[in-house]
Amino acid sequence: MDWPLFKKNGKASRVGEAFGPPLTQDEVTANLTELENRLNREMKCHAGKNQVFLRSLLTGRSTTRPRITLKCPLRRDIGLKPEVFYEHIRDICCRDPEQCEAYRAFMERHVPT
Repeated sequence: MDWPLFKKNGKASRVGEAFGPPLTQDEVTANLTELENRLNREMKCHAGKNQVFLRSLLTGRSTTRPRITLKCPLRRDIGLKPEVFYEHIRDICCRDPEQCEAYRAFMERHVPT
């Protein structure tokens, strides 16, 4: 996903490169621990089983709000950023991993013989 450009210290940068997409309404209003547990239970992708966690980053003065995250080893294997966030986890990893290009690439490489 491409994030819009913004200027920081005179240099163009992409919003979300370090922090990810904006928080979803579910992440703002829900109990994140319960949401994390539910996503781990509902996970259909073998690479994401029990890998969903809450992430908060240190900034210069404070920390970011905690958010639902998954570091996917399959994405790293094909050169994509390994971090995926709530909407991707909910819609792809927990519902239909066949939509994920990293999952499809893994399945093509590891066809049972």
